[in-house]
Amino acid sequence: MSQTTDQTRGKSAASVPGRKTRSARTPKGSSSLRPSVPSPPKRRRPVLTALAVLLIVGGAALAGLLALQMDSREPVLVVSRQVDVGEKITRDMLESRNVSGDGLGAIPVDEVDKVTTFYARQTIYKGQLLQADLLRTSPPLEVDQAQVGVPLTSGKYPPGLRSGDAVRLVRIGDSQNPSEALCTGLVIDISKAKSSGFGSDARASVATVVVPQGVVDQVVGATGTDELGIALIGRGIGIDEANIDDLSDGGR
Repeated sequence: MSQTTDQTRGKSAASVPGRKTRSARTPKGSSSLRPSVPSPPKRRRPVLTALAVLLIVGGAALAGLLALQMDSREPVLVVSRQVDVGEKITRDMLESRNVSGDGLGAIPVDEVDKVTTFYARQTIYKGQLLQADLLRTSPPLEVDQAQVGVPLTSGKYPPGLRSGDAVRLVRIGDSQNPSEALCTGLVIDISKAKSSGFGSDARASVATVVVPQGVVDQVVGATGTDELGIALIGRGIGIDEANIDDLSDGGR
């Protein structure tokens, strides 16, 4: 009887709903949470590090190069106004300017005395570096050449005529006398007309042209009778490259 009662109590105690059964106690000092997993070490990026170093070194090298270039600037001769082809170089045509860079062929300031013995081989414009290949030792005239002044009459010359222009001079004909080619020449200067102050020009602009000596009389005669026409056949021609030929009957 007692044994049956004990068994019944055991069953009833196990089958009572809502009653919690005790689990094994957790030892003191231990945590019920799982231990945290250590994070992996951060990966270093050697490529980015090397690139940063290269950029720093390259920047320093570039700054040093620029500093050297600034320090290597030297005073050279620069043209302060336009110098026409064949014109003699003078001090008042030149100024000093600091320029850096190799291979420019610029003439140092301390050689200015040598430069003033030369002539312009071609037209040199304001602000242009003075270089040896722009100069010549002799005047623009050869033994068989001459300079003539040709008045620039409206309609008988191309507008914008300037120093360094290669031209063809023609005697303008009429109904009884055909036009005649006189020569080819080179314009070395243009003198602008001055106003008389009465609403018209006191005189026409004049072109100084290098022509063959054999045709000087015909060119001067044609200008005196206002029968000379000018044709533009080339621009930016140096005195050494110009073709100055007699095209008249006497030159053939």
